[in-house]
Amino acid sequence: MFACTFSVHASDNENREISAGEKQKIFERIKALQKDIYSILASVSQEKQLTILKKKMHIEGTVMVAKPNMLRWEILKPEKSITIIDGETMTVYHPEIKEAQVYALSENLIARNIMSFFMAFMSGSLQEMEKKFTVNIFRKDGGLIFILTPLSRIASRYLSSITVYYDEGTGLPRGFETTTPKGDITVTKLMNIRTNPELKPETFKIKLPEDVWITNKFKQNNTQ
Repeated sequence: MFACTFSVHASDNENREISAGEKQKIFERIKALQKDIYSILASVSQEKQLTILKKKMHIEGTVMVAKPNMLRWEILKPEKSITIIDGETMTVYHPEIKEAQVYALSENLIARNIMSFFMAFMSGSLQEMEKKFTVNIFRKDGGLIFILTPLSRIASRYLSSITVYYDEGTGLPRGFETTTPKGDITVTKLMNIRTNPELKPETFKIKLPEDVWITNKFKQNNTQ
């Protein structure tokens, strides 16, 4: 689903940390702004800096999210792929090479965390977010910056932190940054955001062709 490792301090001239009392008020405002939002459609521009690669990777695509637990992520460039979460499974399909991976959300930690992350931000619930992350909030340039650090030791093996940039006026995220313990950085920008587009149920379904090779067929039980 998407924090640059930079230091943010309350004394910083550009960033002001939100107090505990104000934090709750911000979440209440975001929740109020989002209460009538049931689905989101946005264009995505993503830049990945992986430690194993010398060059940055640039990715373009679209993302669709619908309550309570559905997501469709399509990468158009550089290589096409479709990721579908339908509430029970996560399917990643690579049409150009006819390969796919299928994960049960109940059995796969990464798939489960992706969905719970998106749903926490669509619900605007501080309580739900603080079950999984330490949450610090800062103000900068008229926007809000959420810095999340995972509480779970298992999750921290894969994720160091997430930074989310919120538009305080709309209550919607404008982008995400993530870092891993290895130093990998992913910057995701959301553009042309539309709220409550008409999304048909089949949007979050995918029928794989018969000749697709499911590469993790015998590994699903080992991905918890």
